[in-house]
Amino acid sequence: MTFSRRVQGHALGCLTALAMAGAVFAPLEAQAGKVLDNIKQKGNLTCGVGQAVPGFSAPAANGELAGIDVDYCKAMAAAILGDASKVTYRQTSYSERFVLLASGEIDVLAHDTTTTLNREGAQKARFTFPNYFDGYTFMVPKSLGIESPDQLADATVCILQGSTFEVNTENFFKSRGLKYTPLVLGTWEQLDAAFFGGRCDAFGGNYGNLAGSRVAHGNVDDYVIFPNFLTLEPYAPSVYGDDEELFVVARWVMAALIETERLGVTQANVAEMAAKSTDPEIQQLLGAKPGNGKDLGLSEDWVVKIVSVVGNYGESFERNLGKASPMKLDRGLNDLWTKGGLMFAAPLR
Repeated sequence: MTFSRRVQGHALGCLTALAMAGAVFAPLEAQAGKVLDNIKQKGNLTCGVGQAVPGFSAPAANGELAGIDVDYCKAMAAAILGDASKVTYRQTSYSERFVLLASGEIDVLAHDTTTTLNREGAQKARFTFPNYFDGYTFMVPKSLGIESPDQLADATVCILQGSTFEVNTENFFKSRGLKYTPLVLGTWEQLDAAFFGGRCDAFGGNYGNLAGSRVAHGNVDDYVIFPNFLTLEPYAPSVYGDDEELFVVARWVMAALIETERLGVTQANVAEMAAKSTDPEIQQLLGAKPGNGKDLGLSEDWVVKIVSVVGNYGESFERNLGKASPMKLDRGLNDLWTKGGLMFAAPLR
């Protein structure tokens, strides 16, 4: 009798615990997909991008925003809404980008942003596969005659407020026992003006950003960007952490851009390959063999739609950052893993 009561008591306790768990987790389940659902209902994606960051998000000759981050926004709209033009771009500062993401004012953040523990843990951003690997370094006038960051003792350094650059700069000088004077400013435009106006000896930032500033200034040969990275900075788009369904879509859109390059699927041949390829990987990737679309809540041809608009990752890189662009950057770390780079995607199956 005593044993029976204990069993009954244990069972009742388990039922109570399950009921409490249901009360806790039911609201979370109800919230799942709310941002994605809202995007579909309003027929538009709000994408947070940088303010005039060449190669990532900056006005092109026709006045429209262009860059690898802008291409990602277009790819997301094409995948979710079937139309890459259904994007509202919100140009945000570095300091406000995560505030806007958390508040719901933007659905997706694609803003030359480094994945960090704090941003995922404390600020609840969920990052996709990286869309660009960069590294922190310094740019200096060639006239200074220095060949290494280790020669920057007592330098005045231009640094962007609210970015990882502040921490990277402090760590670099402190670890080497060097003194420096930081000039911290709120926007990249202010930093450009300060550095090229002679207020700073060095400009601290990621290589891609510094290269963009150097190209925009015009006198490329007058400035040196040190090629030895002090940190590795994996840039990635992100969504806010309370919508698992949107995160999964955001992650696999980035993966699809990389995987189509690996498999030789391009903007020019994607329609033909979707119709005629007998390669099982390509058939599944492009929706001829159904399943991927259903798993994400998208149409089966969602990859065809995004590549038709922006091309694969390699095409986007070359157009915006590579040799075909004013930036003229080498692929380097951003080449495919099959070619010695770091770009890879988990299997789309």
